[in-house]
Amino acid sequence: MSLAEKIETLRSLVRLINDASEVVFQEWQAELKSPSPDPLSSLLPSPELFEGRRSLLGACGMVSDIIAEPQQRLMEMSVGYFTSRALHIAADAHVAEILAGADPAEGMHVKEIAHKAGTEQWKLARVLRTLSSVHVFTEVKEFCFANTWSSQAMVGNDPLRCWVLAHGLDGYSAFQTDLTFWEFLEMGVQQADGTITPRRELELFSLAMLGGGRVPAPPLYADYPWASLGSATVVDVGRSGMCLELAKRYPDLKFVLQDRPPAIEKAKSVWQDELPEAVESQRITFMDHDFFRTQPVKGAEVYFMRSVLHDWPDEESCAILKHLCDAMCPHSRILTADHVLHTTLGSKFPQDMNMMTLFKAKERTPEDLDTLAKRVSLKVVKVWECRGMLSITQMRRQEDVTSNGDAVHGVEAH
Repeated sequence: MSLAEKIETLRSLVRLINDASEVVFQEWQAELKSPSPDPLSSLLPSPELFEGRRSLLGACGMVSDIIAEPQQRLMEMSVGYFTSRALHIAADAHVAEILAGADPAEGMHVKEIAHKAGTEQWKLARVLRTLSSVHVFTEVKEFCFANTWSSQAMVGNDPLRCWVLAHGLDGYSAFQTDLTFWEFLEMGVQQADGTITPRRELELFSLAMLGGGRVPAPPLYADYPWASLGSATVVDVGRSGMCLELAKRYPDLKFVLQDRPPAIEKAKSVWQDELPEAVESQRITFMDHDFFRTQPVKGAEVYFMRSVLHDWPDEESCAILKHLCDAMCPHSRILTADHVLHTTLGSKFPQDMNMMTLFKAKERTPEDLDTLAKRVSLKVVKVWECRGMLSITQMRRQEDVTSNGDAVHGVEAH
């Protein structure tokens, strides 16, 4: 890029930043005027705020690319994993929780933080300074730290803390086992006295999935027309967290929850605690199920999968979809909630690398999803770009939709 091109690009970006900032200002001011602000507003922004925020973040990233000296930028990127590792250390030490009681203007001295965390103070100071450089914490005066808006999100939010921590586990090293990832997590660990105890990683991973599920969930509830399904049956195929919240919001929907036995046992207790009337009225059915086997629930209106297909390579994903396709009838649909990649929007590509590293799997573009669907006689009818991290992709049997995606047999293709 020539210097003249850089000047013109930077001018354009400054205009875009100004315009997008005005949208954000207006939306924030509207929230200030609300008599009862929605606590979920940060996870479910208005469409205008969502687009303004996305434009602003994208433009700021491009400004950084243009302004930074390229050699220095590449060198800084090459050691970027130290920032991630610092975040894992802070999460493991509960630093955000420790700082929750500190005066934001005065902060807390690293000596006191380290004492409460049970770690060495000067090493912790270097970790916290690394994180302060990216505004996760703030050093309000020398060696005195306080929470920021970002770190405050972990206070009283152990599922989110565990999600952060789970990405620093040794799970990214070779397991030296022929077991699958899930089998390895569920396998107990033999102690010195011969007893078998659950793996720490299993509990951490379970909490991490709860935390990782809460963040993208509100847009999934709001941006797909669930109410239009009426009294439909939704079969939740694996990853059992979302249908509980759907059941609270849409009382006419019925649910079949399918997952591995340990997850089903945990889900039963959660449902009994949070929505016992659904259990008593049998709005919810719990079912041990392996989605690589024949789908036992035939002809349901909805087969729903959140963050399932991205765990598997194409062949296994096709096998999962084929079992669902075989169970479908003309009014059935498959809904998948995953990170849907777009080549011009880069925020989801690190998650794609994560899936490749762990499972030889991947996040997919709409075209990738349609290719998978066609291999098992399905068709992608629509992708709902929700106001968050995940999108909802709807698939129907090819025989049940026309070439332009309209429904046949008189069934509405929402």
